[in-house]
Amino acid sequence: MRDQLKKANLLSDKQAKQLAHKQRVELKEKGRAQIEEEEQARKVEVAEMRAKTSAETRRDQQEIEKQRKQHEEQAATDVLIAAAKKPGPGPVKFYFAARDGSLPWLDLSPREAQEVSAGQLCVVRGGPVGTHVYRLLPADLARRVAQSRPDALVYAPKGVINI
Repeated sequence: MRDQLKKANLLSDKQAKQLAHKQRVELKEKGRAQIEEEEQARKVEVAEMRAKTSAETRRDQQEIEKQRKQHEEQAATDVLIAAAKKPGPGPVKFYFAARDGSLPWLDLSPREAQEVSAGQLCVVRGGPVGTHVYRLLPADLARRVAQSRPDALVYAPKGVINI
């Protein structure tokens, strides 16, 4: 360090010699045992800092991985909803209560109405919240949608999915 300061003209020859003398006197006063203890303490401190840094890095990586998985699940859910079956047209009007208090209905075929009533199909929202674009999704896929996007699941018979 002295050499670097000297090259940068921040330290004169006289000051460099004084620092070197001071360092030699300090080493002589402390003795070999105390110097080795200080080196060992520094090594322990550096190891603790590295362990702390690696733990923080690991925690950050886990958080990033968790967010990535959530994003992937959101994208997969969006694909499931987009690919879900459009209801009807049919002669059966199926009424259900939406969470916003409205009472929308779907024109379903008799078979679709039976499957929805039996809990084999669930109603999901195909657009943003507040719109009335609905799709029919099998119950097992609706459970997955309910976990990642609970606002998209509009109707599921009791006992099929806990919303």
